[in-house]
Amino acid sequence: MNSHFRLRIGMLFPLAVGLGFLITGLLGHLGPAWGYGFFLAAVSFFVAGSIVFSVYVFSKSFSSERLKSTWSRLLGFGVWSYVWSVAALSGYFIRETIEGRMETEWVLFGPVALTAIVTVEWGLYKILVVKNLPTWNRFGYLVTRDSIDPVAMRRTLVDDVIIHRSLWSVSGFRWLRHTLIYWGFVMMFGLEILAVILREAWPAFGGEDIWEITTHPLRLAFDLGYDLTGSMVLIGCLMALVWRVIVNKKPERKFADTVTVVFLLFVVVSGFILEAQRLAALPPDALYWMSFLGYALSFLLTGNELSGMSYSALWYIHVFGSCAFIAYVPARRLVHSCATPIGRLMNSQTKLIAKKREANIVGLMGGHVND
Repeated sequence: MNSHFRLRIGMLFPLAVGLGFLITGLLGHLGPAWGYGFFLAAVSFFVAGSIVFSVYVFSKSFSSERLKSTWSRLLGFGVWSYVWSVAALSGYFIRETIEGRMETEWVLFGPVALTAIVTVEWGLYKILVVKNLPTWNRFGYLVTRDSIDPVAMRRTLVDDVIIHRSLWSVSGFRWLRHTLIYWGFVMMFGLEILAVILREAWPAFGGEDIWEITTHPLRLAFDLGYDLTGSMVLIGCLMALVWRVIVNKKPERKFADTVTVVFLLFVVVSGFILEAQRLAALPPDALYWMSFLGYALSFLLTGNELSGMSYSALWYIHVFGSCAFIAYVPARRLVHSCATPIGRLMNSQTKLIAKKREANIVGLMGGHVND
């Protein structure tokens, strides 16, 4: 029995469990707390697994085999907890829709959001895993903990993944543009994960729905975070468009992705306009300056044509546009924000690269390289 067949057999039970949660939710015997509970479990497993994996890769202070089995199991539990979360929530919300307890916008949002999530996850899986699987099957046996250089890995993580020092050496303008978009987007994604926990999961467990309290300190803190990260992406996109004009008809033009920048800019701007429309409908309050850009725009909407556009219409434009952008990520250069860091980390491992070259040579000669 080969490993791929055993893997498929091993997937049948957790898939059956997910199907059971879906059916149970459809029958009305499952509350939203189940789905959000699995979501919290998935986030916890992913965080814990990532921490253990980081220790495995960036340090040699602990047992190799124990760390390897631990991070692989934690990430595996995270994947299946996520699948069960989606299944349980899908069953629950479909039941709510059938019984007429769901607003129209959420009825439309559910399938669109799920399609976007599945599309981006499948696209990233094909690019990052399937595309590299032949190389891993051929040279994976060379990747051992003893062959990893943790010092070079840590240095590359800081220089090329966190602060992008190599890009700074090429162009300070490109570095700032890239850093604003990259870290603005990453931090906004992290904020949204936390917002789902506070906005959706906490009330599902019986907690106070503080998201509806517009002056609540936590809600205002999230508003500030969204405006800060959104402003970073906004400035980065505008810089990218300026840079595109500067490098027109120059070799550097190949590094531009105007379509993606315009798409992302549209999503960010529509989000700020939506926030401005929400705040414009509330009584003025100095606390709303936590949403500094959105609140400033709310005053400009008065007497403007946009003020006549309903909040619902703006919501559809922004939310569906955001879902479309998420699904679009694997199709263009933005996916390199995931692939490039992995490539740079692997390229920092000169010992592994040397072994790979040796394996190629030995393979051509009909032999097999020693570990």
